[in-house]
Amino acid sequence: MKRAVFAGALTAVAMASVGCGATSPSPSRPQAPLATWNASQHLVKWVVVAGDGGANGGMNFDGYANGEMTLVVPLGWRVEIAFRNASFTPHSAMVVPFADHERPNFDASLAAFPGAATANPSQGSSKGDEETVTFTASRAGTYALVCAVPGHALAGMWDKLEVSAQAKSPSLSAGGSSTGGSP
Repeated sequence: MKRAVFAGALTAVAMASVGCGATSPSPSRPQAPLATWNASQHLVKWVVVAGDGGANGGMNFDGYANGEMTLVVPLGWRVEIAFRNASFTPHSAMVVPFADHERPNFDASLAAFPGAATANPSQGSSKGDEETVTFTASRAGTYALVCAVPGHALAGMWDKLEVSAQAKSPSLSAGGSSTGGSP
């Protein structure tokens, strides 16, 4: 009897972990640049992997959550987000005004710029799905990249996007270090 209870408890824990966005251990906080840019084209390419490892219970982008990662983009540059969901839990990506980053629910109308969201942002995408999101950073200010699936941003699945009229080139800081560069 005790073995059956123990086995049932293990199964429940494993199922709960999958249901909460946990993934099998993977290299979160990758060594490769998460952002690259081409100054002559005024283009920033940002790699965003949702649920990359177990950081923040799997509620992260590239292993970072709760605003630990900040991308600074010069005003008027195009941003191309290469989004991929690495988790069994559905995730999405949407750029919203910073004041909205901890909403319980989102819809596509909250996107800060035209085109600044994955398809069906409140439903999210399945594990392994990839999508490219492209928009122009046309207004200076502070924004947030959020997972728009209900409750995910509240759980810390958001990072910052600064659109700067003063910046001459993009920069990405994550967890206290800077990364990225022009090819």
